[in-house]
Amino acid sequence: MAETVIRLKEVEFTYPKSRFTVCCKDLELKAGEMTLVTGKNGSGKTTLLKLCCGILRPDIGSLYILGEDTQKWPLGRIGKSIGYLFQEPAHQLFTATVWDEMTFIGSLLGEEPKMLQEKAVSLLQRFNLLDLIERSIYRLSRGEKQRLAIAATLMQKIRYLILDEPTTGLDGVNRKALYDAIEILINDGIGIAIISHDNEMLSRYGANRITVENGRVV
Repeated sequence: MAETVIRLKEVEFTYPKSRFTVCCKDLELKAGEMTLVTGKNGSGKTTLLKLCCGILRPDIGSLYILGEDTQKWPLGRIGKSIGYLFQEPAHQLFTATVWDEMTFIGSLLGEEPKMLQEKAVSLLQRFNLLDLIERSIYRLSRGEKQRLAIAATLMQKIRYLILDEPTTGLDGVNRKALYDAIEILINDGIGIAIISHDNEMLSRYGANRITVENGRVV
């Protein structure tokens, strides 16, 4: 049986200004499995998954990561296990080049340079980015930015990855590259949750699906 990486239990979160509330009685997301999150715009899908990775903290209830209550965890500790890819990948790319993006955090944390470089090269090769190693992030296509953001996230030993509308604006070639990247992660035992309205993705990966309606998981 697959291990539960993320669990929301009796969670409620309310935005102070709009008073819109997202509720989740019990949700488990597992290693090595994909879950598609569907629902109308404004239904609370993104809020739900931001609660799953600690970007938002519940007003009521608990987020568990690998069975541990994260109430007192800083966001950085949650981020060691859970990665989040925003709908616009450029928002989480901070350095000048592809190589800098891959090695920046590891260098800050004092990782051994040879191991850091080997890990970065391996991931760039797996995500078909090795030929772009010295390219400015400002000269990457949207699909290349997405794959770079995923690869850079995997420089940490995450157990789960959340993607928000990852196929938006992608052509056929970059869609294929994204699907290949997703399948690599699943085969490596990393769990994935994807917010999507994309019919192609829904038909391709429709096995596990949850729907959010008016802030409720149904």
